Amino acid sequence: MATKRKIDTLGTDDTEEQTIDETKTKRVKVSLESSPGSLTKENVEKSNQSSNKKANQNEKPVKEKEEKVARKDDHITMIPITINIGKNETGTYKYVDTKDKFIEAMKELQEKIRNKQMIAVDCEGVDLSRFGSVTLVNIGTRDLVYLIDILKIGNSVFDDGLRSILEDSGTEKLMFDCREDADALLHIHKVKLNGVLDVQILEVNNRIHVYRNGYTKIRSLKHCLELFVTDDTLLNVKLQGRSSMSMSSNIWEKRPLDESMLKYASVDILGLFKLYDAFRTRMSHIVWKAASSRYCDTTRSKNRTYRDGSGILPKGIIL
Repeated sequence: MATKRKIDTLGTDDTEEQTIDETKTKRVKVSLESSPGSLTKENVEKSNQSSNKKANQNEKPVKEKEEKVARKDDHITMIPITINIGKNETGTYKYVDTKDKFIEAMKELQEKIRNKQMIAVDCEGVDLSRFGSVTLVNIGTRDLVYLIDILKIGNSVFDDGLRSILEDSGTEKLMFDCREDADALLHIHKVKLNGVLDVQILEVNNRIHVYRNGYTKIRSLKHCLELFVTDDTLLNVKLQGRSSMSMSSNIWEKRPLDESMLKYASVDILGLFKLYDAFRTRMSHIVWKAASSRYCDTTRSKNRTYRDGSGILPKGIIL
């Protein structure tokens, strides 16, 4: 009996110890569950959410900074490219091949026009006429040319500011043999070129008495630069461009444009001011502008079935 009581006592002690241990475990569990920082499933999820939120907050400024840099790149100011146009004389051009650059160029051009600066205009394209394409419209002053890439930006440039400049008779613009430019702009882009002062008319007027079967032979821009500009820097730039053109008939539709072609297009504008200075006293301004207007109409107003370029001045242009 004594042995049995001892065994029962031992069993009771073990049971009590187990009960105490279980109670301690429950208390610890309750303490952990009730602790604000305890690692329950709910708290772990909350902790993860909080970490993700902080990560997102840290990423947001970085993303905004990247977007800001991207926007800055889109609106980057065009840097003028300098080219030599004479002895100790330079000109510049800006290649306008995106919508943002075009908007910037229009603002600058309109400011120059408001300040009464004279501008010059020239178009480049393949078979420039109603039968071909206009890929560049170049507008510039004496020292800066904007080469506006119609092929890359799109025809929207005409309704976004270019049309108003080209069609405004009050905005006078130097050109050289404007006939095919006017024809292409009207029949392809519905732009009626106006306010033209054609430098070729000034040159022809000095030798109007030289006839060929009743008409006066006209000279090219290259020929005029050879005859009337003493420094051959402009001419050399033009000849480099002509060399590239001789290797491809559709070079003005190829992109990217070679630097020699961008310079070629630029000197066609910059050279006009040199010729204008040489010829400006040859005609009264009113007579010159009226003759240029008639010259504009000679090609665009007639029915054509092919590009019938002419090397003679039609009668009735210079009265």
